[in-house]
Amino acid sequence: MLKTIKELASLAEGTIVGNETLVLSGVASLENAKTGDIIFVENTKFLARALESTASAIVLSKKISLSEVSEKSLILVDYPKLAFAKIVREFFPIIKPPATIHPTVITGENVQLALDIAIGAHSVIGANTRIGKNSTVGINCVIGQDVEIGQDSVIHSSVTIYDRVKIGNRVIIHSGTVIGSDGFGYVFHQGEYYKFPQVGDVIIENDVEIGSNVSIDRGALGSTIIGQGTKIDNLVQIAHNVKIGKNCVLAAQVGVSGSSIIEDNVIVGGQVGIADHVRLEIGSIIGAQAGIPTGKIIRRGLTVWGTPARPIEDFKHIYAHTQNLPALKERVIKIEKQLSQLDKKNR
Repeated sequence: MLKTIKELASLAEGTIVGNETLVLSGVASLENAKTGDIIFVENTKFLARALESTASAIVLSKKISLSEVSEKSLILVDYPKLAFAKIVREFFPIIKPPATIHPTVITGENVQLALDIAIGAHSVIGANTRIGKNSTVGINCVIGQDVEIGQDSVIHSSVTIYDRVKIGNRVIIHSGTVIGSDGFGYVFHQGEYYKFPQVGDVIIENDVEIGSNVSIDRGALGSTIIGQGTKIDNLVQIAHNVKIGKNCVLAAQVGVSGSSIIEDNVIVGGQVGIADHVRLEIGSIIGAQAGIPTGKIIRRGLTVWGTPARPIEDFKHIYAHTQNLPALKERVIKIEKQLSQLDKKNR
C-alpha cells in the first residue's frame, strides 16, 4: 500500500517539512525502518538515531527543534504517538468479516440480530439476547440468555458471556475472556462454606476494550460496572460489585477484589493487588506490583507504590534505606562486639 506524505500529514493534522511529493510504503519502528517507511519520535534522545536511520520520513513533535536541516521529510505535530497511531491504521485498516451468520450457529428463542452482523462458526446465542448492528461475534463464542450487545462491537473467538450481561457500543473483547461468572462469595457456617448466590449482573459501557483471558464476575446483588473508555489488559481478575470509572487503564495480571471502587482516569500498573472495599480516587496512579490493603483510600491524583502501598516518594525513601540493611547489620554486630568487650573490661 502506497500513501503520499500529504495524505498522511492531513490525517495527522500536521505540517510537512521537506519533500511534499514523497510517497511512502509502510510504517516501522526506529530499529526496523527501511527506505519508504515512516517512523515517529516523541523524545529528543531518539532524534539522532531517527535522523541516521534509513526511514524516509519522521513524525516529530513541534516542540523538538532541529539543530540542522534534515534530509528526511518531516511531519510536525502536537502529539506524535497519537498522530502515528492514525497513520498506522491508515496502512493497516481493520478488515471486518462479511456480514454473515455461519450455518453452525445456534440461536435461542426471541434472539434479535440487527443488520450487518457477523457470527462465526459454532457460536451459541442464548434466548432473548440482542446484538446491535455492525457487531461481530467470533468462532466458538458462548453468549447466554438476556444479553445485550450494542453497535459496532467485536467479540473475538472463544469468549464466554454469561446471562444478563450488558455490553455497550464499540466494545472490543479478546479471546478467552469470561464475563458474568459467579463472584467469589461464600458464608462460613459450622465448619463449612455455603455459597452466597450471585444474582447481579455486569455492565460494560461504550468504548471499553478488554484483553484476553480476563475474568469479570457478576455482582452478588447489584452490578459490576466497567466505565466508558476503560482499557483492561490480559489476565486481569475483576471481582463482584467492583465499579471502575471512565478512561481507566489496568495493566496485565491486576486483581481487584469485591466491592472496590476505581474512579475515573486511574492508572493501575501490572500485577497490582487490590483488596476488597478499596477506593482509588480520580487520577490516582498505582505502581506495578503494589498492594492495596482492605478498605484503603488512595487520594485523588496520588501516585503510590509498594506493599502496603504508600506515596511514591515515601516508598523511594524507605526502599533506599533497605538497600543499606546488610551494611547496617554488620555495623550493629561490630558495635555489639565492642560493647561486649568493654563490659568484660569493666567487670
